[in-house]
Amino acid sequence: MTRAKILGTGHYVPPRVVTNFDVMKMMETSNEFIVERTGVERRRHAEAGVAASDLAVPACQAAIEDAGLSMDQIDLVIMNTITPDHADPGCAFFLQAKLGLPGVPVLDIKQQCAGLIYGLSLADHFVRAGTYRHVLVACSEVLSTRIDGSYEGRNIAILFGDGAGAVVVGPAEDDRAGILSTILHADGRGAKALYTAAPGSALGRKEHVTKDDIDAGRVHFRMDGKTVFENGVGKMSEAVFESLEANGLAMDQIDVLVPHQANLRMLEAIVARTGFPQAKVYVNVPEYGNVASASLPIALDEARKCGMIRQGSVALLVAFGSGFVWGSALVRM
Repeated sequence: MTRAKILGTGHYVPPRVVTNFDVMKMMETSNEFIVERTGVERRRHAEAGVAASDLAVPACQAAIEDAGLSMDQIDLVIMNTITPDHADPGCAFFLQAKLGLPGVPVLDIKQQCAGLIYGLSLADHFVRAGTYRHVLVACSEVLSTRIDGSYEGRNIAILFGDGAGAVVVGPAEDDRAGILSTILHADGRGAKALYTAAPGSALGRKEHVTKDDIDAGRVHFRMDGKTVFENGVGKMSEAVFESLEANGLAMDQIDVLVPHQANLRMLEAIVARTGFPQAKVYVNVPEYGNVASASLPIALDEARKCGMIRQGSVALLVAFGSGFVWGSALVRM
């Protein structure tokens, strides 16, 4: 069975830089509070009218070019987002049309911040099985459209940024490189620790969304910060050790750790808990904030572009998101 490999990576962030001082104009907070609690210094926000699929297009084009392929060589598109262009159909359909890929199958997945891990796992299996040769996995978010500056919402609103990242997965030329493992987990018992209540069929009424939903903040993210933080640190730390054990590797055999860029304090806690060398952890959360599912592919692409991940490097990707959902992908580039 042919091993699958990440053939190319790409990302795109909108040009508008939003500093913490800009955020202070949107809600009651301070630069000192944001930096101390999250480590975020700035983020990018898309202009009005720019959708998740719009941000994904240049990221996908860059990944395909990086892979040395043309658009017509893509056989399957997988897209993950929690900020879709429209409520339905899935965002992958809008992305497919903008990429000019009519007839090519698409999959919408909603694995929140672990979207790239789940997308890589699906792509890996499709390529190894010979079902599809080249799979495009895109993660894109326009979280600035979901900012809630109220007291209940600002604990996550201060984190949000916009952007997109993509990877192309295809057959490896030899067994020395490729996706070594993907390990997936979920625990729906924690689903309401970070979720958006409305609209939803569980609300016990026929109306899709009401004015009261808006006034009560049910259309915005709500988070139990302590629960999410503790589970995020715990599950991503576990994912590091689980991947090492599954592949029979020692910590010093991993060249780079690329975690989901949730919050700088969370990343520092993961480093402390795992003992992974800080110098080998790629971090960009001060620059972009938390871009949900797009954070991991953006970080992966930047780590490659700056030379931290080179040909032959063994990189461990870990992520945790609402759901709860978490996992790891170990790759040799």
